[in-house]
Amino acid sequence: MIGNRYGILMLAASSWLLLCGMGPYRSAGAGTSSLGLADAQVASGVASAALYSNPAGMSQVQHSVFETGFARSGQAGSGAPFVSYVDSTSAWGLAAGVGYAGELGWSTDAPIRRGHDVRMGLSMGGQSETTRLLVGASARYLNITQGGHNVDGWTGDLGVTVGLQNLRLGAVVHNGLQLDPREAPRRVAVGAAFVGTQLVAEASGSWGVSNRDTALPGDGDGQSYRAGIGYQVGAEGLQLRAGYQFDQIVRGDPTRHWVCGGLSWRTTKAGIDFGGGVDAANQHATMVSVSVVVLVPTEISE
Repeated sequence: MIGNRYGILMLAASSWLLLCGMGPYRSAGAGTSSLGLADAQVASGVASAALYSNPAGMSQVQHSVFETGFARSGQAGSGAPFVSYVDSTSAWGLAAGVGYAGELGWSTDAPIRRGHDVRMGLSMGGQSETTRLLVGASARYLNITQGGHNVDGWTGDLGVTVGLQNLRLGAVVHNGLQLDPREAPRRVAVGAAFVGTQLVAEASGSWGVSNRDTALPGDGDGQSYRAGIGYQVGAEGLQLRAGYQFDQIVRGDPTRHWVCGGLSWRTTKAGIDFGGGVDAANQHATMVSVSVVVLVPTEISE
């Protein structure tokens, strides 16, 4: 996969906050560096980014990642602490991850949003001389209350990633058991990425999978397109990210144009990440996130 130890650092940095095609509301647990990439992580995501964007990606490289932090969403005006752990150090191409985010109801706009989002995922992979195929699945327990609306139940994601030298192709079905048409809508996302030793770039899109004849204006059955790029400055140290997302996930809401950026300071063992996004079209709503990451790379898959 990646022929350089610091390629792992670059990939593992892609683990943070925004809009993975999961729906109009997004769990902070996806991590921070994804926010800087506008969450264009369907094909390139690893660690917590993969657990939330495409669980197959957890097996992309061999490492363990622990991340904890705090995010504030501009869409819901809510704050959420989060924690995640993903381990893919198995010699059999297996990976497993867990993540949690808790909405605290720190909202500037009514109605107040509170609740919990728990994720658990597994992935595995096989490799030929030129191609690597990864598959993964995750279970999600969601308990969210906003205004008089409560969602409480289980759903999950199913994804696949194909690696061809520096090219990654990914596809995922989010919320296969549609729990709620707005909080947890069924959506399909695809992406293509270039993953190098210092550069990661991806373009991806997601679409709702529902009956348009019966969908309500607030349902998350619209479209979203996003692109992100990240660059590792030197062997270790500063990492820079930028991204953009065109968001019509909720057809009844104004179209959002999220302009995103982020930076990290990383060593081979740990780091701190910052990320943010601004909706350039709608009163400049913002999203911000910060996290601490502990990274334990072990072995690189060629």
